[in-house]
Amino acid sequence: MAGQARQMGIGKSAAVLTAGGMVEFVLQFLVPIVLVRNLDTATFGQYRFLTLMLGTALALAPTFMPQSLYYFLPVAPEERKRAVIGNVLVYLAVMGCIAAIVASPLNPAGGMLLHKLFHDTHGGSAVFLGLSVLLSITTTLAIAEGRIIWQFSADLGIALVRTVLIFMAAVFTHELAWVVAALVMETVLRVAVTLAYLQTRPGGGRVRCEPGLMAVQLRYSFPFAVGASLYGLRVQSDQWIAAGMFPSAAFAALTIGAVVLPVATLIRQPINSAMLPRLSAAFASGSHTEVHRLLLKASCAATLLLVPIAGTLFVLAPEIVELVYTAQYLAAVPVMRAYLVLIMMQSFAIGYAMPILNLGKLAVRINAAGLLVSVGTSLAGAWCFGLAGAALGSVVAFALCEAVNLHVIARLLGTSISDMFPLRLVLITAGAAAIGLLATSFYPTAGGGDLWLGIGLKLGLYGAVGAAVFTTAGGLAEVQRIRGVPRAGNM
Repeated sequence: MAGQARQMGIGKSAAVLTAGGMVEFVLQFLVPIVLVRNLDTATFGQYRFLTLMLGTALALAPTFMPQSLYYFLPVAPEERKRAVIGNVLVYLAVMGCIAAIVASPLNPAGGMLLHKLFHDTHGGSAVFLGLSVLLSITTTLAIAEGRIIWQFSADLGIALVRTVLIFMAAVFTHELAWVVAALVMETVLRVAVTLAYLQTRPGGGRVRCEPGLMAVQLRYSFPFAVGASLYGLRVQSDQWIAAGMFPSAAFAALTIGAVVLPVATLIRQPINSAMLPRLSAAFASGSHTEVHRLLLKASCAATLLLVPIAGTLFVLAPEIVELVYTAQYLAAVPVMRAYLVLIMMQSFAIGYAMPILNLGKLAVRINAAGLLVSVGTSLAGAWCFGLAGAALGSVVAFALCEAVNLHVIARLLGTSISDMFPLRLVLITAGAAAIGLLATSFYPTAGGGDLWLGIGLKLGLYGAVGAAVFTTAGGLAEVQRIRGVPRAGNM
């Protein structure tokens, strides 16, 4: 099975992982629909705070050790692989314990909200956060070893179980403690699946810890961990600023607007994950031409998925907010649309390749500057433009950081910035989406007040106009041209 998975092409690997990611996103999207109707406002606010804590914990605690598997596993012999995996597990277990302590009353700086969450969930919040840090290895391990189908099956099955457990807890108890208990049960199940995965590896589930090798892994990971942590804090800074400058209802609206951000992760991460082992091997062999080819094809796939999907969500943002969170949260619409612009820009993102290209120190400096830009822009935006302005920090900082990343990697590969991503395809796809958006703007109340009919009309108009413009402008021909770029060994 593992051998067959390794032969799966980038396109098929990305398609499988993207399909699984999209199903999981839909399931995650359904969760708040149920929670807002079964938990009171204060309790739902606590749940949102728990998810914010989870995001912060996963941004800081893993220290890029799970992602380092993409670098070490493809080139390591089997005996060394067991030590690489064991080191990551031991490190994450320690960091998970620290995260659980920070989320408990043992942390004197935790504040009233954190301590109340711990008390109301009977400690479940700390257990959930600790196990989640440990299980961050499951996002990369199977993929780094080429076992795409295993990753897809495990993620999909566990996501279904998690959704059912949360729904049952919310509907039958209306209590946060049981909702968090459902989350803890899901993490325990994921631990069992991880142990089962290790048993299917060559040599069984025997892994070991080698302190010397762990030091090597940490030296590799730490620069990227700092950069990734800065990036995660940059993304979350909008929410912290909104929480400090606006009342709780406005803060809730901003968090609702931010629910679309996982769309980019769920589309880009499978594409990146399917490509990273090959990118690592190409860079290790010194084939800059192959590295460039892989980056170009990844950007092509991301463009064809991210821009149309983000455009669709942009068109339907008012209807989505009204259907999911009711009309009282329509203030989230401009925030959501600002984040959707950021998602569109991720079609040409290339910063994810920095670890593989061994540019850790530079990545740290870029992300540190990005955090400062994000905080400053969010503060200024919130002061000048209100709630939607608070979201501008992430958008502006992302654009500037990716511009620098493009310049750096282009120089490393000996090519121009315009050759680092499919510029013509990006322009055609973005143009088609923009014209489709413009067409739907003439029908803001399509359906005469019927929400579902309005959604159907706007979606149909956007799709028809966008597809017509894309085809007429030569988008299909451009895709075929990029797909025809030969491998380095065939040139």
